[in-house]
Amino acid sequence: MTSQCTLVADNTDDAVQLLLGCIALTTLYIKWCLESPRRSLQVWFFDAMKQGTCAAMIHILNILVAIRTAEATDEAKVADQCAFYFLNFVIDTTVGVYVAYHLLQVVTSLAVRWSWTALKNPGRYGDPPSLRVWWAQLWEWFAVLFLMKSIVAAFIFIFRIPLAWMGSIIFYPFRAHPKVELIIVMIGCPLIMNMIQFWIQDSFLKDQTNGEIIPLVRKDESCCTFVPLGEYPLKEDAMRTSTTTNVMDMYEEL
Repeated sequence: MTSQCTLVADNTDDAVQLLLGCIALTTLYIKWCLESPRRSLQVWFFDAMKQGTCAAMIHILNILVAIRTAEATDEAKVADQCAFYFLNFVIDTTVGVYVAYHLLQVVTSLAVRWSWTALKNPGRYGDPPSLRVWWAQLWEWFAVLFLMKSIVAAFIFIFRIPLAWMGSIIFYPFRAHPKVELIIVMIGCPLIMNMIQFWIQDSFLKDQTNGEIIPLVRKDESCCTFVPLGEYPLKEDAMRTSTTTNVMDMYEEL
């Protein structure tokens, strides 16, 4: 009887996952270098850390879901933790990205309706960029991914029997080599798909307003206090007011 591929191994696997995360973040850096106009380095760093932090949390959830689903599968001979993790990951990085995008649009619409200014524009952190606003958007994005992950996990758990057979067929050539299967699942697949996923998600997580400056929170208040947009002048309004003042000063001098 061949041993099955398991996800929880040794510290070496954790180090490899950390390396893969750094490679994915490097992809975001390359994307930033190719941007025009380009975000400030601090704003890009906030965007990258938002993705990286939430991706690490989802990675842990994927491991837990894969282990639990494999344990609950009646077909013990075909249930495989690595196969279920692979299926989780593939769905997350394809259909999951689409679902997460629309969930984020729903949250953004609610933020506009209820004047949650820190969440109205993903990727906009104020001027100067506020760590408190970033923290609020970090939890917003994690909530979106957690809901997406719950939907995917429910789908996989309901259809775990046919998916278990599908996984066994995909990884049949490696049944006698569980370590090779683990390398493919935890390194080969994420190396490519994480880079594509991060690139796509960055396109809708970054600020879409071309750097229009609108303060988001008062510096003397906590991150939980959302200031209505109308309390602050838009960039165009400020310029218009300044121009009017200069014209009035000219008339007074005459």
